[in-house]
Amino acid sequence: MKYFSNSQIIIKLKVFLISCIFFTFILSQQVFSQNESCLEEEICNWIKKVVAIKTPTMVASGILLSDDLIVTNKHVTEDSEKVLVRMPDKKIVVAIPIPNDHPADIIFLSLSEISPKVEFKTNEFQPKEVIMVAFDIGRNSIRIFKPSKTLSFPDKNNQQARIHSYTRNLPGTSGGALIDNKGNLIGIIASGGGQYNEAVPAILLKDIYELNNKKSKNFYERGKSIRLCADGLEEIKEHQQSPSNLLIKKIQNNCDISNNKFMLDMAGQALGKVGLLNDAIYFLEKSTNLDPNSPTSLHSLAIALHLKKSYEREVPILKKLLEIIPEDPQVLRLAVQAAAFTKNKDFGDYAISLMKIHNPGAVSLAQDFLNNALN
Repeated sequence: MKYFSNSQIIIKLKVFLISCIFFTFILSQQVFSQNESCLEEEICNWIKKVVAIKTPTMVASGILLSDDLIVTNKHVTEDSEKVLVRMPDKKIVVAIPIPNDHPADIIFLSLSEISPKVEFKTNEFQPKEVIMVAFDIGRNSIRIFKPSKTLSFPDKNNQQARIHSYTRNLPGTSGGALIDNKGNLIGIIASGGGQYNEAVPAILLKDIYELNNKKSKNFYERGKSIRLCADGLEEIKEHQQSPSNLLIKKIQNNCDISNNKFMLDMAGQALGKVGLLNDAIYFLEKSTNLDPNSPTSLHSLAIALHLKKSYEREVPILKKLLEIIPEDPQVLRLAVQAAAFTKNKDFGDYAISLMKIHNPGAVSLAQDFLNNALN
């Protein structure tokens, strides 16, 4: 079964050649690094299961599920009809995104025109520590990262909810593998913010694969909105003081249509930075509805509500954050301030009690601030 018509498979030659040259230049000297986490064979083997991917807009990672099938993120491929892949044997090949209508940030890439067969070996185990294997642009290699602590796992009812961990966020890691200490695939790295990383649960892969080739028109329309959203978010970085109404509309419309958690978070953060707090709150609330346990989304939402002085609305967000990341110093400070501004002594005492454990050096000033506000 073929996935696309001839017109879909053809890419403008100029763009393709430029991408080939650029991708070859970046990765031609790639050496697969076996580093600090590679102590067991089942971990080390992942060096040859993760690939680097080049699209017209970014370099990212992907996971080889079989000889002919790769998985990565939709926000990586956007609406591209083809992408370039740097295979473990150093060959650069063309891969074709296979449309699917699942809301999760997952896309399969085919290395052939015949439907690849794959057996999905995943489980619902929720490890306390995970290891990321992904392309590290800075090191120019596939890298096995140090083990990191997991923070939360998603509810099955939320199809865009993620696995959250302290795994590092670096350029090129989107689409990489999140594994446990036995080498089992737990998730596919999707995004993150600050020190918190997000991964799509691997247990979704089978369901998503069964939706391949479904509603491809909707798939490409959504991919286009992801691309235009990303373009707008990149452009607004150069117009922090006075972004045009046209640019704001571009971000608002396309990021909303994308319904992609990563893009919603980015839109909320970007609009908040230019003072559009109502828009920021809209996107960040939409993201937290998709993934209620996301420290990245919740943290950004709390800041936006704080800046808007919507402290009563901020308190339940901070309570959730303190359940997930009680050691975060900024969350603790926001909690004390929100408790003070809402005259919420119980919440203030709770925040102070956590601060005594995780940031004792800040307790004295925080307690004085809270007392002054309550008295």
